[in-house]
Amino acid sequence: MKVSTSQIFERAMTRMSAQQSNVSDMQTKLSTGKQVVRPSDNPDQAALIQRLTSAYQRQESYEKNLTAINSRFGAEEGALKSTENMLQRVRELAVQAKSDTLSPTDRQIIAAEVGALRDGLLSLANSTDASGNYIFAGAMTRTIPFAEGADGVMAYQGDNSQQMVDVSDQRQLPLNISGNEVYSSVLREGEDGSLERIGFFAVIDDFTVALNNNDTIAIEQSLGEIDGLTENLAVSLADVGSRINIAQAQADALADTKIRYQGLLSEAQDLDYTTAIAELTAEIMSLEAGQSSFIKISQLSLFDYIR
Repeated sequence: MKVSTSQIFERAMTRMSAQQSNVSDMQTKLSTGKQVVRPSDNPDQAALIQRLTSAYQRQESYEKNLTAINSRFGAEEGALKSTENMLQRVRELAVQAKSDTLSPTDRQIIAAEVGALRDGLLSLANSTDASGNYIFAGAMTRTIPFAEGADGVMAYQGDNSQQMVDVSDQRQLPLNISGNEVYSSVLREGEDGSLERIGFFAVIDDFTVALNNNDTIAIEQSLGEIDGLTENLAVSLADVGSRINIAQAQADALADTKIRYQGLLSEAQDLDYTTAIAELTAEIMSLEAGQSSFIKISQLSLFDYIR
């Protein structure tokens, strides 16, 4: 078979072009630090990298959710602890007020303090988080939870729904607790034995009225109802404490998951510089050798053999 000079040149150029392309690819990998620069380089590995990247990004999204949840839980816990302290003070005043040694004037002085505490409790019930959302309004975060109606009665204006937030591929955590659960009502027994549900702030208001009227029987009743409010609040505090612990445990688990995905992603996409430099050096040497051989061959002619 005859091989023309043009065929020799064409084959040499094709071979050197391929080697130059390999050198360029290796240099690009070294500059980016990635094993796969283009999906076409290794479609299977590129697909794996994409799946791992998506999974890692989901973990980062869950991490942001947990950060927001912890901030919200912190605001909720702070409001509840302050509520507990104020309510405990109201109870102390109720115990003090039922003493037979107090005069009507003494009870009016106590009533003034109870009124101030009541306003403080209302402010806490209408607390907002860092985003300006009402903490105890259920899903109606832009609606003030507790406000007086046209009849002057304090009413809950939020809802009882619970917002759920994704914190992993398989888990959600409740973000909020409704104001009805925290600032709950109690049952009051009437003179005829019937039971009536009385709201949180109505209990405090009725206690204030009893103090101003020097009504020791009503004060005794208020003490029992305030005890009921305190017990209900303790349940809410335990609930938020439990949610905080769960969120922290989930954050720890998420941190471990992120580290695992980082390792897998690094293994799949990060370049081994030592191996890559060795391969690049070999490709450059091979290219230089091919170029040197081509130059020598291209200068040969039949006259070189018949001298």
